[in-house]
Amino acid sequence: MLAIADTGTGMTPEVKAHLFEPFFTTKPPGKGTGLGLATCFGIVKQKLRHIEVESEPGKGTTFKLYFPRSRTSWADYRWQSRDPGCRGNRNGALVEDETIVRELAAPQLRERGYTVIEAGNGEEGLGIATAASWKIDLVSPTL
Repeated sequence: MLAIADTGTGMTPEVKAHLFEPFFTTKPPGKGTGLGLATCFGIVKQKLRHIEVESEPGKGTTFKLYFPRSRTSWADYRWQSRDPGCRGNRNGALVEDETIVRELAAPQLRERGYTVIEAGNGEEGLGIATAASWKIDLVSPTL
């Protein structure tokens, strides 16, 4: 289990009830789409199995991600696909507004043989895709 906590404003029960819905956001118009947590929820349910959220107004929020048991120790852990022979040979566009996420994801894709172009937002990504002189096979908003 991995717990990630903050000391922010926390959430009301009403907000928490909609937390993982696509396009739900408490941000004002033009300040966010609300896709982040819906995407995270999908990845967690697909790969990790379970996520819990504890939050109260004025007390911050804690996300708990539950990983399946593994016989591999953390010391032996290596980032790998399920099929070690699986490598990309395609062109991809990585669209992510968080620079640190792009800086972490792009090299991993390149190490696996993908040609990657990066964009900081959807508008920039669309511009790059339109101007690309080669076919884009994959568009990835945050891995």
